This record gives sequence, C-alpha cells and structure tokens, in this order.
Amino acid sequence: MNASQVPGAVVADRYRLLQRRPSIGWGTRWRAKDLTSGRDFSLSLFRTAVIQSHDPRPDAIKRFIETVRAHGRRMEGQFDVLETTPYVAVIEELGARRPFAPPTEAPPDADAAGPRRQLTWVLAAGAAVAAFGLLGWLLSTTLLANNLGDVSNVAAAPELPSAMPAKPPPAPILPVGAEVWSAVRSPDNPEDARLAIDANPATAWSTDNYRSPFGTTNNGIGLVVNFAYQVDFDEVWISTPVAGTTVEIRTPPEPNGTLSSTRVLGSAVTGRGVTTIPTEVVPGSRAVLVWVAELAPDTSGYASEISEIGFTPA
Repeated sequence: MNASQVPGAVVADRYRLLQRRPSIGWGTRWRAKDLTSGRDFSLSLFRTAVIQSHDPRPDAIKRFIETVRAHGRRMEGQFDVLETTPYVAVIEELGARRPFAPPTEAPPDADAAGPRRQLTWVLAAGAAVAAFGLLGWLLSTTLLANNLGDVSNVAAAPELPSAMPAKPPPAPILPVGAEVWSAVRSPDNPEDARLAIDANPATAWSTDNYRSPFGTTNNGIGLVVNFAYQVDFDEVWISTPVAGTTVEIRTPPEPNGTLSSTRVLGSAVTGRGVTTIPTEVVPGSRAVLVWVAELAPDTSGYASEISEIGFTPA
C-alpha cells in the first residue's frame, strides 16, 4: 500500500483515495474508488500505532477489528475491514446511516475492573434514588397543585433547535475522456490517452522517446481531459512512475488554436508517485489541458509517462 494519505494513493492495492471527508475522532475518512468494481465507497483509516495508544492490551488490533466486524454485521450493503500496514481500513457504503466510529476512551484496566464495577453500581443506585425523589416531587406538584397555593405546576419544556443538516461533501470530479493534443507535432500514442484517467495506476499514457526535452514550451505535447458537466477544481494531482516531467495545467485550446490560445493555471515538476498542483479556479470548466512542457530524462533520451490524473473540487 501507498502509506501516504493523499488523493490518488491506493490502499491495499485496491482502493484509490479520491477526497478527504470529515474526520472521525482519531481516524481519517475518505471517499475512495474500488479499482475492482469501479464503485465509490467510504474508507476510514486508523493507524495501528494510534489504536494501540488507546488500548494498551497486547491484542488491541485484534479486538479493534472484532469490534468493527460486530458493527458491520448490523449494517446493510457492502462492509469490510482490512489490516494493511500501517493502518486498519474500514470500507462501508457511502451515506451509511450509522457509519463506524471508534470508541473515544481506552478500555478499563482488567485489574481495576472489579472495584470500578462496584463503584458503578453505587453511583447507579444513588442516581436511582435521586430520580425517584424527583419523580415524587413532580407528582406532588402536579396532583396536589390546588392545595399548594401559588406553586405553579406547569413548566413548558424548552424547545430544542432542530439539528442543522451537515453540508454534504462535494462530489468527486471524474473525467469522461482524454485525447492527445499538440499544435506542432503528431499525437504520441493517442490510443493510450484514456489510460491516464482509467483509475488504474498500473496503466499509463506515455510520450514517444525524444533526443531533447523539447527545449521550449511550444514544442510540448499534452492531454485534453474532458468532463461530462461543468466543474470547479482548485488542485490537479498527477501520478507518474518517474520523476522530472514539467507539467502545466492550462485552459483548453480553442478549436484549431495554438498553445497561445490557452492560459496557465498552475505548474510543477513531478516527483515519482503523486504530485499535487494547486491551480487557479476557472468556474464551470468543461475541459482542461495537462501540458507536458518538458520531458523527464530517460535512459536513451527523454520521455514522460502519466499513470493517472485527478481533480480536487474547489
């Protein structure tokens, strides 16, 4: 597994992290795509070291997983729990009515369980006595109000405000098409363009091998990525198996236009793995140009590969 929690990382060789969701105590929750089925799920990650800090018992991880599985047996739809170093991953349906949440307190020490249990019973008994006393007073003020002078027995319960609905997380941005584009050269491997947006890090679009890294930006080549509807994004992440490619995120070219018809929204030199590129927000984008301005050095010249392209909603 890719242990870094960033968009594009793959957990357990199966679940690609798409978008961070509201946290759940001492775990983190993500919207993730199942690369096997193509479906999106809610994926919660709990570091094993943090689990052990909350539960010092030797079998803490095993107990935690058993707790998760017991919760899952009460849930509808797909539910799974995986131990994948250094995390325990909990996979459940998006929008589950009662998503799994870890206990907030560490379990009691076994040696102290007896005295604590006795104390609990004492406190519970005291609470019961107090409750019966309060109930007797309420009955007396209700049934005997006419004999109590000015005592008022009608107390309106305070009206509690209804809970405000949580703002739903923005939907992930999923491209629907990609094509190779350049105004000065023929497209490199155009049949492989979709491999850069297929949610499979094992596949990639690559350029041809060149003797120079292009030299000037206008000589580059890129991918025009299309969306099914208007989107707003403020980051683009790019997964590459090799480092050293200079990538520019640009507005799409005009029909029959040149590179000068586009505008740079953000740029970066990619590292190996996932590189996140902050971008200017262009409201209502229907396409974007991922431009390879400078190739990465290769054993026999210069070439670049792009495994995946993803977008973070603004």
